[in-house]
Amino acid sequence: MKKLALLLISLFILTGCSDIKDLSYDGIIANGLDNKYNYVNIYRKGYNYYLPKGLKLINNTDVNDIFTNNEYYMYLYVDRISFYNKGAFTYQKNNEAQYSQVYENTGKKGYLEINNFENDKYLIEIMYNYAKIEVIVDKDNINESISYAITILSSIAYNENVIASLMDEDVMNFKEEEYDIFSTISNDGNVLKYDENLKDNDVEDNYIPDTDLIN
Repeated sequence: MKKLALLLISLFILTGCSDIKDLSYDGIIANGLDNKYNYVNIYRKGYNYYLPKGLKLINNTDVNDIFTNNEYYMYLYVDRISFYNKGAFTYQKNNEAQYSQVYENTGKKGYLEINNFENDKYLIEIMYNYAKIEVIVDKDNINESISYAITILSSIAYNENVIASLMDEDVMNFKEEEYDIFSTISNDGNVLKYDENLKDNDVEDNYIPDTDLIN
């Protein structure tokens, strides 16, 4: 019976992994928002989140993390100040983008915007739950990177008491550079930056259960 259960779980994981390439962008977002992530493995001041298996954390500050799957880099920015102030959602659907969509779940709003970048690359910007991920990928990696991103963003859990304490101490106001999570790169001029000198010993090992959407 135990072997049968393990076989069924394995088949489910493998099926999910293959299906993700065939899902629409809306379908990937919907699946990510429907899943509940009760397990976290990354802890920060005022929030924590779940980093899926397959991604490595290679650099971080209090609010900025960089991940890689050895093919591309993902940049996470968490806006604790907007969370504290309950900043209004201001993103407007961009009809000139290759893809632009607003989505909402349990009162939380977000957006996904995809644009042609350069050399057959695509710039993906996905925001949800007062946090944003940016990544530049090949066309074949778009679905996978969206799935990774929404998994991370939907798992973020804030600690209001800690954030309030940091606000009272003016810690965030001084340390966090100004960044508009509701504005896209094409509008605000922000450019993805990555220090190519980061070495393998900068990578943090993450021990993650085999319950991911992506293997």
